[in-house]
Amino acid sequence: MEIYTDVGGRTGIDCGGFCEFCFYKNVDFYNLESIGCIHCPPNQIGCDYCQNIINRVSIGFKPLSNVLTDLNNKLSRDECSSLNQKDIKIIIAGGADLFSYPQLYELVSKLKESQIHLDLRYTSGKPIKHESMAEKLISLGVDDVNFSVFSTNPEIRRKWMNDETPIESIKGLKLFCENIDLYASAVIIPGVNDGDKIFETCVDLEEWGVKSFFLRRFANFKNQGLILNNKPLIEGVNPQSYGEFQELVRELAREFSFKVLGYPFSDPENDFPFAISRAKNRYYLEKLPKIKCEATIITSKLAGPYLEKIFGVIDEFNLVNIVSVDKDIADLITHEDLEFINLVGVKRNVIIPSGALVQDNKAAEILCRDGKFRIIARGPYVLTNPYYDGDLYKEDLLDFELKSFNALIDVINSF
Repeated sequence: MEIYTDVGGRTGIDCGGFCEFCFYKNVDFYNLESIGCIHCPPNQIGCDYCQNIINRVSIGFKPLSNVLTDLNNKLSRDECSSLNQKDIKIIIAGGADLFSYPQLYELVSKLKESQIHLDLRYTSGKPIKHESMAEKLISLGVDDVNFSVFSTNPEIRRKWMNDETPIESIKGLKLFCENIDLYASAVIIPGVNDGDKIFETCVDLEEWGVKSFFLRRFANFKNQGLILNNKPLIEGVNPQSYGEFQELVRELAREFSFKVLGYPFSDPENDFPFAISRAKNRYYLEKLPKIKCEATIITSKLAGPYLEKIFGVIDEFNLVNIVSVDKDIADLITHEDLEFINLVGVKRNVIIPSGALVQDNKAAEILCRDGKFRIIARGPYVLTNPYYDGDLYKEDLLDFELKSFNALIDVINSF
């Protein structure tokens, strides 16, 4: 069982400075309007949930006592108290670089007294001013570390991550790889750390014993996910298309022995995302219930073609149509995306993503602006598992998708 706690931290400020490609680099936190989401009250855009999307990266680190209290409360719940400690994993995350947390050693020491598996999420490595920091955390018993590598070339890290001590960061990375489970990641910027450079990084990671490598396609524009920015992060850089990015992930997966994954989600080994759409997995689609009602499903640009393929198989009477907006990730759809939809083909029943950052009444207002009454509902939170770390089996992932599409069809048939 996984238990999460968040130590807080201000992005950029508590990270040792912004990386040049950081999603939050140009965000003006003092002039951000409320976003809106599924949890907002009927007559209010903005609530604690969607405001936390902004707050969690603009509020300082939490005191150690607060973090420990949060964990103790979660560990005291009935579902945890009956478990053996070896069956519990504590995941420590934050809004900034976890290795900048001033009481990190004390936190780790306290948690490892109980021998619970401990996973430290996101460090860029920049807080590692000497490899002894890695040695200390290893000796305290940390089990997993998630490390944003970007490149194992010190000069590339110095320039693009603003890493003042890149050699020490890389030494720390190597130590973690050699002694514990390290899950590496890298934002891929065309012409900077792709091509031969990413292969050089992978050669190092393989030699040192990395557990997996998670590639993240660089987002530079609003339709790729920069919903809090008004201008590109890096002028003149055009990120890879999703197809090009998927091919890079596939190429590295073929060449190296460690697990290679991509985000937006790409897992070449298991044919994900939407493995349920593959011809060889057609028998999963045969398990889905019949579609009985008409509906329009609004989704992202990347998910749209997969949904069209799946509904082309299961929707015998063509009751459902798919409308893709110009946003790569469905959870980052905002009211602006809905305003660009041509309503001519939108049916009376409309399903929007559960995670779309749109308040329900606002969504209804936009989608009924042509004077036609439409019923707006939310679909499942996700249709394919987008965040797993590569440890799940293909059957688990297919079962996840099967349950998700069952839930989606339940929404369709409930109109």
